[in-house]
Amino acid sequence: MTKKASMDIENTILHKSKETRSLVCFPTGSDLMDIQVGGGVTKGYPVGNFINIIGDTSTGKTFLACEIVAASYYKYKEKLKWVYDDCESGFTFDTKKLYGVEIMPLNKDKRIKSKTVGELYCNIRLFLEALKEDELGIYIVDSLDSLASDEEIERANIRFESFKKNKKFDKKSYGMEKASYLSKEFFKQLAWMAEDTCALVIIISQIRHNVDPMSFEKFTRSGGKAMDFYAHTALWLAKVEDIIRKGIPVGAVTKAKNTKSKTPRPRRSAFVKLLFDYGIDNIQSNIDYLYDFLTPRGKLIKNPSGEWDGENMSRLNLIKYIEENKLEKELKKRTAEKWEAIEESVKSKRTPKYQ
Repeated sequence: MTKKASMDIENTILHKSKETRSLVCFPTGSDLMDIQVGGGVTKGYPVGNFINIIGDTSTGKTFLACEIVAASYYKYKEKLKWVYDDCESGFTFDTKKLYGVEIMPLNKDKRIKSKTVGELYCNIRLFLEALKEDELGIYIVDSLDSLASDEEIERANIRFESFKKNKKFDKKSYGMEKASYLSKEFFKQLAWMAEDTCALVIIISQIRHNVDPMSFEKFTRSGGKAMDFYAHTALWLAKVEDIIRKGIPVGAVTKAKNTKSKTPRPRRSAFVKLLFDYGIDNIQSNIDYLYDFLTPRGKLIKNPSGEWDGENMSRLNLIKYIEENKLEKELKKRTAEKWEAIEESVKSKRTPKYQ
């Protein structure tokens, strides 16, 4: 199928039912992650969903979110609308230089910055309602952890006024307003709205240590059970190691794993290379996967080399050869074929139970 034919099909799907519209997807900027998060249904994230990207600092959460926008922009052009909600006021990437498109205004006064979960709800809802029938949308929340509840803001103001008047402040709180609102209203209402659009809501979360002694999970994040229930994908990131050149960190190797996925293939994982001045290195990531250049823990093996077109080459020469000869599509094809061969090898070869 040609690229034009594929685009015509996707543009037609935008106007049809929820079932066919779910075949439209947002690419991640990584062939491996497209296969991973698509779960054998799509190549990338299907529209009409919430996804959650979780990780510690320096794991590439913001990078991956920006890559989704950049890759989707070059796929859908002017049909794509997006908002990067800089809740933490910490966005510093020059995405115009990285990707050729400004994902976040460099002028901080022009940025959308929700302060409370209630304000975030309104901003996301306005965005979803403004999307036209033939438009696609991406709304990024960076991050849910930085948002307060409206009650917390009100309580802080009362505390300050009491302090100025030298009065005792005794308004108690159990700190559950935010969690309650997210669980009972926020996710439920917005999930219903998102289902009827060609939009993706990306929520970035910072990991934190779990203080619940009855839990078997070491880490947790904001959103709790509501996030687990309503998210299409929960993608956890872990930095394997820095990429070093001449003693200087220039990127990182990151492991991405689905701990929750509403697809036939849950709990898949992939290693991706992130370069600070480039973004996801798709060629390098694919080569490392195709030729098994990485250990199970994501470390590069010694003296990696592989054969292409009958010639054995070092890892660096493979990357150079594929890039110079514009063989990215063939590399993508071979990478996908290997992934599918592995999936086929682990299928249950059983007679169906009910026939």
